[in-house]
Amino acid sequence: MQREVVVGQYLVSIQAQPKCEAGEFGKVTGYSVRYTLARTDGTPVRPGFLTVNSYELNVGTDLFPTVESALDHGLAKARDDIATFDAQQQAASRSGEANQG
Repeated sequence: MQREVVVGQYLVSIQAQPKCEAGEFGKVTGYSVRYTLARTDGTPVRPGFLTVNSYELNVGTDLFPTVESALDHGLAKARDDIATFDAQQQAASRSGEANQG
């Protein structure tokens, strides 16, 4: 289960993975989620990294009850990362301009 969304200058690819109860193959008990960020222009997301991948996300120690809730959470977390990366780039740009002036 996957969702792709463009957020600003970033392509967000979100993957929800079903989790089964131990010993009960095929019985889905919930979902975890991961996401990958890439810039739409092909430049690195962070210096030296063309993509950034999240770790596996759950709700605390619990799984997400539905695919949609997992995908929605992954998108929200990706938006948080994007805001952080953009703020870091803006700060670095301002710092570079101050050092040149």
